Amino acid sequence: MPGCLRISVNPRRPSPAALLLGADAIRRGQVIAAPTDTLYGLLADARNEEALRGIFRVKGRPASKPVLLLVHSLSQVQEVARQLPDAFLALAEEFWPGPLTMVLSAREHLPPLVTAGLGTVAVRIPDSPLARGLAEQAECPLTGTSANRSGKPGARSADEVQEQLGTRLPLLLDSGRVDRPEPSTILDLNSRQPRILREGRISSEEIKRTLSLGRFT
Repeated sequence: MPGCLRISVNPRRPSPAALLLGADAIRRGQVIAAPTDTLYGLLADARNEEALRGIFRVKGRPASKPVLLLVHSLSQVQEVARQLPDAFLALAEEFWPGPLTMVLSAREHLPPLVTAGLGTVAVRIPDSPLARGLAEQAECPLTGTSANRSGKPGARSADEVQEQLGTRLPLLLDSGRVDRPEPSTILDLNSRQPRILREGRISSEEIKRTLSLGRFT
């Protein structure tokens, strides 16, 4: 794959060398592809506007859509979100690390390309030692948008990333085919009552039980 370095990595036990390589690329403002706990994702420094523009160029995606973020810890959540609602900690304790994305009130310093001007940010701690390790070593929240051309299916393998994105990426971390490609559930906590925007691997019933709520809007 000319112009793109593709290396094999164990997603549950990533080597220090793989983490160092990926984190260094991210710190330098590059966009890389790697497996997450759902599909392969495009990972970049969510604070870096040029890196964010690179995400949209790679995907051919309109900048009117917000970008989901991946973080490695609750402290990193607080770097991007503010006014965490009461339900947040209960949900984080039950479902993180895991495929629950929570929409929260965004901190003012986040680039508009992350929030799409909505004042909110969608964030999760993924059940992926590789993704968490990259966020920790790069010392920044990461973009977590799927590694595919806009309008095309999400990539379940490095081969599918390569097929769709060609030479658009400098680095592709290859862990083979993902076992569970179902997307994360997206839950809006920035409204009066938690509201599911997309049901994925975590069901509405599981969330209702955790929050002891009667219904969602």
